[in-house]
Amino acid sequence: MKIDRRTRVAVEAVVSAVVLGLLLRWAGLHEVAKTLRRTDLAWFVPAVVVSAATVPAMALRWQLLLEAKAVSVPLGWLTRTYFVALFAGQFLPAAIGGDAVRVVELGRRTGDSPEAVASVLIDRLVGLVSLVVLAVVAVLVSGPGRRVGVVAAEGAFGAAAAAALLLLFSSRLRGTVARWLEPRASGRRLAAGGRFYDALHAYRAHRATLIAVGMLALVVQAARVGVIWMLAQALGLHVPDSVVLLAGPVVFAALALPVSLNGIGVREAVFVYFLHGHATRPEAIALGLAFFAVGTLTALGGAAVLVVRFVRYGVGAVRPRTEIGEPPGAKGD
Repeated sequence: MKIDRRTRVAVEAVVSAVVLGLLLRWAGLHEVAKTLRRTDLAWFVPAVVVSAATVPAMALRWQLLLEAKAVSVPLGWLTRTYFVALFAGQFLPAAIGGDAVRVVELGRRTGDSPEAVASVLIDRLVGLVSLVVLAVVAVLVSGPGRRVGVVAAEGAFGAAAAAALLLLFSSRLRGTVARWLEPRASGRRLAAGGRFYDALHAYRAHRATLIAVGMLALVVQAARVGVIWMLAQALGLHVPDSVVLLAGPVVFAALALPVSLNGIGVREAVFVYFLHGHATRPEAIALGLAFFAVGTLTALGGAAVLVVRFVRYGVGAVRPRTEIGEPPGAKGD
């Protein structure tokens, strides 16, 4: 039975509320608030800056994929669109997902929705595979005996992403996997037919680009781990660097799973698990909430982009869209 997006979002919201509520009851809301109140802005503000700086890097990753297909789009425009996508994913979960925003905005600009969908889908999958590489590095640094079960789960997650890439590039299974993974908006596919599959499979001929994108994705993931480390410093937590490095990929993988609303609750639970023995439960939950706050502040950059669009083009340029169609004057943004 197919579940529509609104129902799924409602279920995710309930899961987040229940998990976070249980965690706060378990750890004590007062103690969590006490930990958050001692946040050192000298560490928190740089964490926000680093988080925001990863957005142009992700946009560059996207640009490399597009340029491999002779689709020329300015990095500044891609960066602004990425910010808008983050904003939509963070604040408008019931309306249109972040990946769908990128697909629609790029399709409206280029008029080529198959290439738009293919670039976003490959970008997402390469990013997921980079998590596995980071997890392997974390295991090598931390030692194979640390959290073996979770490391195995992370490996399975990455293996699934790698398998998806291989299946997408399989001529024999042409289109089958793509139909399951393709970004959608309001339950509708954003591109369909042979042109989409041709655009997707053509990346097989651009291995150098895929490797470069993968390396850049690894840099971005490492920077996000750095954000967690800085937030631990901001809260005055004495957590070994190896633990932060090991926890990062698992947190990011958990955020990619559609089991909670924007990762609320699940993120905090992962931190409680990994920081056991190094931080109290209130401190671990506070770290998760601080990481969420940094992500929210980063996503607000998308709000600034939408304000500028509203001033320049009117309300039609800032409405979340589920179809590819270009509003007058919006192409040059």
